[in-house]
Amino acid sequence: MSMQPDTPNTDQASPELEAYSLLRQINSMMEMYNRYDLRSEELTVPQFMILNYANADGVPLSDLSARMLCDNSNLTGIVDRLISKGYVERRPDPQDRRVSLICLTTAGAEKLRRIKPRHHARVSRRMRSLSQDQVQELRNLLQQLFTGLQFPAHEEDSRGD
Repeated sequence: MSMQPDTPNTDQASPELEAYSLLRQINSMMEMYNRYDLRSEELTVPQFMILNYANADGVPLSDLSARMLCDNSNLTGIVDRLISKGYVERRPDPQDRRVSLICLTTAGAEKLRRIKPRHHARVSRRMRSLSQDQVQELRNLLQQLFTGLQFPAHEEDSRGD
């Protein structure tokens, strides 16, 4: 697939806006590739993410939704479909029965064990245009941006951003 980046008019666009536009496009492309790859496994990207985040002891639904940056209500149907496939179970938290724990089943762990190596290899292939040092630098920069977005500088708060 050969595409040109859809960057804003460079006469008017700041480097920040260009970077933002590229991040959005790269995210969309990676999501598209992931959807295509997971289709043969009869999983959606959100289902795969839940399998990755869940464990046998259980993870609160609220923790999953926080990691996936969505509301609990958005995950309910996705979890229900994983339950019907036998990959996860929903159990009440023994410490707080109002909390639902999403527990990875043996079948879910086996499915994940089979899929993960292929997924990691495909991600690596998609990043092959970068050297290992560049991948590490990109990871560090993205981590710094992610942290900055979670904890914005105080002066940004006063501007209403």
